[in-house]
Amino acid sequence: MKKKIYKILVLSLMGIMLTIQSCNNEDSLADVSSNSVEKASNTKLDEVPVKSEVIATFDSSDLVNIKNKLAGLGIDVSGFKIDKSESSKTKLPGLLPYVKALKVTTRTPHPNRSGGYIDVSGVLLLPSKTIFTDLQKFRIMVATPPTYTLNNEAPTNLFKNFKSKLKDNDFQLNFLAFFTLQASNGFIVFFPDYPGFGDSYKQCQHPYLDSKAMVNSTLDLLKASQNTLSSEGYRYKSELIITGYSLGGFVAASIAREIETNPSLGYTSNLLFTGGTPCNLKQITDIVRASKKTQHTYFLTYGLWGYKLNAYPNINIKDFLKEPYASTSLSYFDGTHGDLEVNAYFSQYPKKMYTEKFIKYLDTDPSLAYMNDILNENSVKPWKNKCRFIMTHGISDVSVYYQNAYDFSLQQNKNGGKVTFIPTEGDHIIAVKPYFDKMTFYTALYK
Repeated sequence: MKKKIYKILVLSLMGIMLTIQSCNNEDSLADVSSNSVEKASNTKLDEVPVKSEVIATFDSSDLVNIKNKLAGLGIDVSGFKIDKSESSKTKLPGLLPYVKALKVTTRTPHPNRSGGYIDVSGVLLLPSKTIFTDLQKFRIMVATPPTYTLNNEAPTNLFKNFKSKLKDNDFQLNFLAFFTLQASNGFIVFFPDYPGFGDSYKQCQHPYLDSKAMVNSTLDLLKASQNTLSSEGYRYKSELIITGYSLGGFVAASIAREIETNPSLGYTSNLLFTGGTPCNLKQITDIVRASKKTQHTYFLTYGLWGYKLNAYPNINIKDFLKEPYASTSLSYFDGTHGDLEVNAYFSQYPKKMYTEKFIKYLDTDPSLAYMNDILNENSVKPWKNKCRFIMTHGISDVSVYYQNAYDFSLQQNKNGGKVTFIPTEGDHIIAVKPYFDKMTFYTALYK
């Protein structure tokens, strides 16, 4: 009898807390119920439908498995405390699932900038919300993923089969696993599917290294995610943590720059933390052109096709790629080939892949001048950042070259900004470990 009365009291208290909370979410963009979202018109971008669905849940045993997996890779996860008492046997309502993964979908402008729209999707990780944390405001962490070429590696697709794939030593999977632990520590974590993947698969070519398309789609998904948080009864702090590695670092820095130089967007950030970040795309291109060998030669070709099939259709592929790459390389970017397969297809020797015209005459041939403009337009440009800005980069990185990031940090500081640049050991792959380790330290300061 006592247990029954206790349960009734707990449920009543939860109901009261939810009622109070729903009236006080002053930091949300808009309180949008699921019914009102479904009825929204898609004639205007700010009125498009937003949908969400649960695609995975993680209890404490799942999170312990994730923690052990990352520890086995040498990643410092000692700072993540997981209460093993929060198991499936717990009878108190509101404690399970410990972390819940929601798929969020909305629409965004097509990356070809023609005025059309594509569907886009992303994952929202929600930490457990109990009667004791109902009035808590959670910090949102925007975590933009590294480069991927396989549609099955889009966050919304990976999370559907996350637990069965956890044993795989996959770069993308490890990234999502690390930030799932961040969610278990009380952060709301948001991962976008990049355009061309997830719900936009086959609706467009992935606009790789197109900063405008990547920023627009991520911010539209972020707005949809915040609307979803409101309908789920979560309160959140107004300032974002923005982070990403490799391509994710490029997107994260581009997003932070956009929201800090365009206050009308209504976003602010207190921490920008990037690793292995491509900043000056022209400088990276020049280093590749002058290199005998690189680690991920396909990065530039991926960008070339993303530009060609979206915002810059006048690109002549044969000015840049030799055969058979000019004729066959696009098929490797159709979302059915994984990173290892793609990297194995492309030569690590630039002279075998790229034309002599591109390697020798990019800066002197008038017929190629437009490519320099495209690279400069999409590079991350220095700005007077207001948020704390940390960059890490492997000193042996021969994919997204160390010099490119280091020089950007100098320019950022010279132009009135402030960035802390942290050199780390390793190439582009190995250097992700110190990115994770330092990320854990800095995010704890802004929880």
